[in-house]
Amino acid sequence: MAQAVELTESLEDYLEAIYRLLRENGEVRVKEIAEMVGVKMPSVSSALAALKERGLVEHERYGQVTLTATGRETAEFLCRRHFALIAFLRGILGIEPEQAESEACRIEHALSPESLRRLLMLLDFIERCPRGGEEWLEQMLARWENPPCERDCAECIRGIEVPRGNPFAARRSSETETTLDRLDPGRKGRVLRLSGEPQIRRRLMDMGLTPGAEIAVERLAPLGDPIEIEVRGYHLSLRKREAAGIAVEPV
Repeated sequence: MAQAVELTESLEDYLEAIYRLLRENGEVRVKEIAEMVGVKMPSVSSALAALKERGLVEHERYGQVTLTATGRETAEFLCRRHFALIAFLRGILGIEPEQAESEACRIEHALSPESLRRLLMLLDFIERCPRGGEEWLEQMLARWENPPCERDCAECIRGIEVPRGNPFAARRSSETETTLDRLDPGRKGRVLRLSGEPQIRRRLMDMGLTPGAEIAVERLAPLGDPIEIEVRGYHLSLRKREAAGIAVEPV
């Protein structure tokens, strides 16, 4: 990431809103930002002036709002940070969705790039390590409500077989598990995990495609590529090869 630009919590919220609106609509105006952030239009104009002064946005009076290269990079970091926190709070700690969203909004402003990197690595480790997976996660979630189990940890570890060829093959799969590219329009699924190249997985997380997120397939292009989906209230288009790397459980 480029040299960090100093932003207040409020300006971070505005920049994140602009980025999300651009991804959803392709263009952004002051009125749309005001509606998303929940403020009056004059407040948005003042925030845009501050963001423009920092070289993050381009905006002329009554015109559309666009992000500079630095603004886009900064906004992508903010979104990645937000969705990583939600994935951790919901998927690992078992916090209810509304509470997780509220707490992520409060915590995210204090999370550094290095802490975010380590949090993403932790989520990836939990999701992909052969000693992790759904069964391990279910046991840990149960601990929030119940006393620790009485089984010896060494006994559990000895019972795990780690294949030599594919270290991730020991993961337990749901009987109904499939991939996003196989869901028909009108169907919904819950994200189980993401696979593929690290850069692609990170970009998908930027868009809100984190474990536990519910996805609705809206339509397919005539040749089946791209695939239009709805996730977390946003409408996105994915290439078929990207969708093939997203394991989902139909709901």
